[in-house]
Amino acid sequence: METTESTYQEIELKDLDPRLRKQVENAQKSINRNASYAIDICTNILQRQPGCLDVRKILRTAQKRASAGKTSGFSRLLGSVTNAPFAIKASTQLKKDPKAAMETAEKMLASDPANASAQRMLGQAAEALELWETAAFAYEEAKKADPKSLEIKLSLGNALIEAGRAQDAVRVAGEVLSAQPGNEQAQDLVKRASVADSMQRGKWEEEGGFRDKLANEEEAVELEQRARVVNDEETVQKLVTQNLKMLEKEPDNMNLYREIINGYRNLGDFDKALEYLTMARERPTGRGDTTLERLASDLTVQSMKKRITAAEAELEANPEDAAIKQQLETLRTEEHDFRLKNARETVEKYPNDYAARFELGQLLFEDGQNDEAIQQFQQARRNPKVRTRAILFLGRALNATGKSDMAIEQLKSAKSDVIGMNDLKKEIIYDLAIAYAENGDEESSIEELKEIYQDDIGYRDVSDRINAFYDKKKKNQ
Repeated sequence: METTESTYQEIELKDLDPRLRKQVENAQKSINRNASYAIDICTNILQRQPGCLDVRKILRTAQKRASAGKTSGFSRLLGSVTNAPFAIKASTQLKKDPKAAMETAEKMLASDPANASAQRMLGQAAEALELWETAAFAYEEAKKADPKSLEIKLSLGNALIEAGRAQDAVRVAGEVLSAQPGNEQAQDLVKRASVADSMQRGKWEEEGGFRDKLANEEEAVELEQRARVVNDEETVQKLVTQNLKMLEKEPDNMNLYREIINGYRNLGDFDKALEYLTMARERPTGRGDTTLERLASDLTVQSMKKRITAAEAELEANPEDAAIKQQLETLRTEEHDFRLKNARETVEKYPNDYAARFELGQLLFEDGQNDEAIQQFQQARRNPKVRTRAILFLGRALNATGKSDMAIEQLKSAKSDVIGMNDLKKEIIYDLAIAYAENGDEESSIEELKEIYQDDIGYRDVSDRINAFYDKKKKNQ
């Protein structure tokens, strides 16, 4: 029976059945020791929940681990012959049973995770099920395997738009246009991504359909120009000048103010951006706009950081100049104090802004005000976007106050939140190892450090700590 409508949805790991989450946790732990076991677990879960991208990412990591060192030119050629029946089967399944096609594509990837054709099939099947983040992931992997394929890049761009990642789509379209400036599909992709991005940022949906916004070709061309990846200084300056002329005729147009502010921001002229932001907030339509209020704070910080960077460069050229050293210290203090004051005011005004609470916690932690920082990090955990980092800093603050046992519990929680091994995961594991050491549990500390060592031997002082442990072990034997 042909599938006409998606009956599957993308689901986050945290929303899986607790029993399945436990299985995923076991799969993660076994990747380095027994990748085949991790592959089996993830494959079984994806048969039930094909829209769980987190599990698919773990599966891909396990597949790469299992095939490491086995994908020589000959083995890849052999793999393509072995996979041929699977490829034929998947292509026939795409329309009739896309879920089965995804499973067939994964069977091909089990022997060769760098198989671009299998990744494309997976992407196409995910598209049929309207699992757009999964489709984007598949095409991104296909792009890594075949970076010259414009067709893969165009498919990736389309999936990114559907997944709500318009700016990423513009970037991918730009890669195609760099290789083929006249590619009509890429030009169309830029236009669609530009419209989608504008809708997301300006909430055009509330003002009418986007087709009304593109009533004529001139408007479409203008949108395309605004979204181009080519963002050199001359181009940005021309757009700012154009918007300034339009602002003279439409002095209450907040969209023009935003474009001008963003233009100056891209040019690095934060003071000029602040000047027009102040003007925007004085207009009737801008007085109650809280986004402008927060943008003012961001621009002020960026302006301060620009001055700090300039002072640092000046000090590097004149390392013995006491006046520059003092100026740099003053600038850094002013920037920190401004951010702290602004974060406090934001939290007081918007107590449910948990991202602001996270920033406030970080600044308090920097100042050594650990108890107050702990309180802010505990609250910040409620925001999914900063949750993991909030728990990481909560663990650090607890460890800094001598509560290493409590820090360990928090850091273990943060570790389980992160799928795969990335920079954030390494940071968490490292802090967890330090907390174990502070708590007198050297064995557990070393076990944590080993996880980083096996992935990145050069991370911080992990290698030195591991070597010191084994040297000590030899001496005691």
